[in-house]
Amino acid sequence: WNAYNKFGGRSNYFSQDGLTAEPVVNSRQDLGRYLRPDTWPFEDTAAPLSFDRPAPACVVPEPDTITSPIRGRMGSALAPGEWRLLGWMEREGFEYDLYSETELHFDRVPLESYRVLVLNTHPEYWSPQMYQRVKNWVHNDGGRLMYLAGCGLYAEVEFPDEETMLCRREGEHSLRGENEAHLLGLAYTHSGFQSGAPYRVLDADDPVFAGTGLGDGDLFGYRSLHERCPGGASGHELDKISPDSPANIRHLAKGTNPGDSGADLVSYVTESGGRVFSVGSLCWTLSITIDDGVSAVTANALRGMLE
Repeated sequence: WNAYNKFGGRSNYFSQDGLTAEPVVNSRQDLGRYLRPDTWPFEDTAAPLSFDRPAPACVVPEPDTITSPIRGRMGSALAPGEWRLLGWMEREGFEYDLYSETELHFDRVPLESYRVLVLNTHPEYWSPQMYQRVKNWVHNDGGRLMYLAGCGLYAEVEFPDEETMLCRREGEHSLRGENEAHLLGLAYTHSGFQSGAPYRVLDADDPVFAGTGLGDGDLFGYRSLHERCPGGASGHELDKISPDSPANIRHLAKGTNPGDSGADLVSYVTESGGRVFSVGSLCWTLSITIDDGVSAVTANALRGMLE
């Protein structure tokens, strides 16, 4: 969330290399984000971003319920989007503990004490320590990971201390040395960006579809709370199977976004007995409270992980 927080005049998307020398009058005429959109303004890391700032976009309006639409793009990926999944888990009777991602970096999440780790909405910025810890837990210790998100683990960050983060270039993994598909089974691509569509079932025999009435070729995930990218659960930012995905990956469904750009819904099992279930879409949990298919598939997957 901190990468998107521009309180004080900077984020990882505005003035990444530091505050401008003069006040910004017109952002599209004054900021490098718009003047040089394909150029990173730093070599290795952006200027520091402090966690010790208000986060105006991380607000759930008081009248909202977990089925209320999300109007803005930021809300879909920040606290309002996160809150929808938490509300769904409570509605469906799943108990959970909530941690920040920085706690994972600073070794304050006792993964060995849990059956399942759930990543939600848009966990894009991860340190190599976070990545390696979760990968080791899943691949070597039999941990179980549910990735209910899109564009996750796509950018690396560093934490010089507990109050500061340094963002690195998106899509580069020089610190951890490998693509996120080695863990998630999927990797982000820009195709289908900000489109929305339902998923098509490809492997109805998988237990995640049990009792849903869905068969091969059927569509589900028509409904979404995301008003900026409407159209379905496969939406906004989308991950796909890549050459780095595990060889034993099981392809369960695919988003029907234009140009075959839809998110891939996959699972795989590790040699240690670890399991991964990945949906590859930022909009998945923005559909979960109002779309029966998405809700049922997620509940089946989570119950299976808890067995």
